[in-house]
Amino acid sequence: MNNEYYTPQEALKLLGMTYSGLQNQVNTGNLHPIIPPGRKQRVYPKKEVDTLKAELEAWSLSRQIARKAPPARFIKATTEDMPQAVALADAVFGGVNTIPLERRIEWLQKNPDLDHLLKQEDQIVGYFSLAPLRSATIDDLLHKRRLAKDLMTEDILTYVPGETVDLYGMAIGVRPGVSLEQKRKWGELLLLGARRMIVNLGQRGVVIRFLKTHSSTPDGINLMRHIGFTEVVSSIPGMHDFVIDMEQSGLPFVMDYKAALKTWRNLNTNGYDLPGG
Repeated sequence: MNNEYYTPQEALKLLGMTYSGLQNQVNTGNLHPIIPPGRKQRVYPKKEVDTLKAELEAWSLSRQIARKAPPARFIKATTEDMPQAVALADAVFGGVNTIPLERRIEWLQKNPDLDHLLKQEDQIVGYFSLAPLRSATIDDLLHKRRLAKDLMTEDILTYVPGETVDLYGMAIGVRPGVSLEQKRKWGELLLLGARRMIVNLGQRGVVIRFLKTHSSTPDGINLMRHIGFTEVVSSIPGMHDFVIDMEQSGLPFVMDYKAALKTWRNLNTNGYDLPGG
């Protein structure tokens, strides 16, 4: 019709759907047609139609890939993975506050359990980074007195059986440019892997006091709420802080962690004071 709107016929052709399918997109709120003054026929905003077309194509492509590709695997990252992992983090967060590759490698060399990846064949499609840090360091990060990219190797702690640590959720994300269905699938696999990783720390005798993180993005905020984090008022405008008190929490994966930790304690008679006992 013009540079801003499509006629119904143009929209139908571009989206490759029937009129009832087009109406369904209106009913679900994906399209918001208008009737221009002096006309009887509705027209469709070009930007909305083009966006919907791109989303439908991405969804179709990801389904084809999912049918052909082997299952994604949740694995511990190696230093060889770091270039691709940093590139993915850069894509997810738009290049904002990216942690330099050399520093990520130094961190991982000090604590090999720092980063975990979701891999499909040789491609990283998701990543999860959980760092043991001093309580004061986490407080600095939550209040933005420091950024994650400012952390030095000496700030990263290691996991020692019987010692208490606080964990900071540094990042979690999946490859952009895929359908919402694929994004959710990869996200669920990441969460399952992250939960297993935390239970494994209990099996190794690592005493976790708190899990803490924060987010300003809708995806991140919704994810933390979905996991079961307690939301805490942040002093930073637009930021949401989240915490899990491991001793008090009854979340299923935390209970699994505490059971694993109790088993470790029963097998190690050094008298450590462990939560969940």
